[in-house]
Amino acid sequence: MRIRDADEDDADAIVALWTEAYAKADPGGRQEPYSLQEYFTVAASAALTVAVDDAGAVVGVAALYPPGAPGRSVAGTGEAELARLAVTGRARRRGIARALVEGCAERARELGAEAVALWSRPYQTAAHALYESLSYRRVPERDEDDRDGRRWVFRLDL
Repeated sequence: MRIRDADEDDADAIVALWTEAYAKADPGGRQEPYSLQEYFTVAASAALTVAVDDAGAVVGVAALYPPGAPGRSVAGTGEAELARLAVTGRARRRGIARALVEGCAERARELGAEAVALWSRPYQTAAHALYESLSYRRVPERDEDDRDGRRWVFRLDL
């Protein structure tokens, strides 16, 4: 497995990953598939990083919005925002999500962020365990609802 910056050629694979990971994953979350337009909206403001397997297939993705970037949902002043973390089912449990999250934290440090914020759905318990193992802490006073349900906020001080 190799981690690299995403490019436009990865758009279809990233949209498919997001759809697999999030669309209809739980009745309390997003129900519709992602679109290429959503990819381009995210890519306009965030750094997208992908994990690729030995055959070159995209098996994981994460987006990092720099502090102050448009498109952030829960990040406050001075915070970068980690978003859209997804790993395909066939590649889970190999440390890919951990590598992507750690890479985003390192990039956030390089950008001068004081912290990284992210949000997760209450049912995404495996993700919560990963975040907590990487020293993210829940910030329940920042939790909120959106059109797809409840969002739990986590924060990592850098």
